Amino acid sequence: MRIKLHLKPVRDKQALIFNYQYAFQAWIYGLLARSDKDYSQFLHDEGYLIGESKKSFKHFTFSSLQLGRTKPIQKGDKHIELSLDTIFLTLSFCVDSAAKAFMIGLFQSQELSLFNMDYKADFIVERVESLQIPALHFNHSQTVTKIFKVDSPMVLAEEKNGITEYISPIDSRYERLFSINLWDKYRSLEKTKSFDLDPNLVQNIIQWKLVSNPENIKRKGLIVKEGKGKQQIKIIGFENLTFEVTAPENVLAVGYLGGFGKYCAMGCGFTNIVTEE
Repeated sequence: MRIKLHLKPVRDKQALIFNYQYAFQAWIYGLLARSDKDYSQFLHDEGYLIGESKKSFKHFTFSSLQLGRTKPIQKGDKHIELSLDTIFLTLSFCVDSAAKAFMIGLFQSQELSLFNMDYKADFIVERVESLQIPALHFNHSQTVTKIFKVDSPMVLAEEKNGITEYISPIDSRYERLFSINLWDKYRSLEKTKSFDLDPNLVQNIIQWKLVSNPENIKRKGLIVKEGKGKQQIKIIGFENLTFEVTAPENVLAVGYLGGFGKYCAMGCGFTNIVTEE
């Protein structure tokens, strides 16, 4: 399920922070908490777990903001100066289609503030638009090939000796990490122990291939949680990225709707399908 939010600024020349993802995610949790406290608490504290492991997923993501007219950004700027133009953002949920009416009603006419300690921009959700999505069926297990283009930075990382290494799409490890991450997301929804496969077998089921010209891929640093010292969370993703995936259709649906890679609930890994078979 995907819905597009039409966000109207309440004042002219508001200051939009560059790293708005954490504030937007907190707003989503706040809306869910007021409508379904148990579900919101589950997403925030646990998510969809894989067996007895500590891995969990939220199974939603959101696009980058589509801005209208803005003041040109200069070197050293710490915010974006907005006009009164409506801006847009698409939310993507890996949930049953029966939840669509609930989600549309949840966001309609809500107030949204994106802020940190220095800057704040306020909006009204003036419209919630239900989007048609390509046919990817959860009940179809036949293998298909799709090409995806990222709309928000995609993040994959590897942990070694307590250190996080963010992996570039041109790294030889990327395909393995992508395949395992997507399979784990699928497993977290299916909750079937027989799906606990060796990584080499997973790469036979999910095959990833870079389509972009490597020279066009851009590294993107994001602060997904404001704070001082260890309280601040910084991550690294990659933009201008197009890739091909061959996998069972129901597995691809999980990634397309819930996001590919890590930190999807922070607005990473949102993609659009750019070709159909």
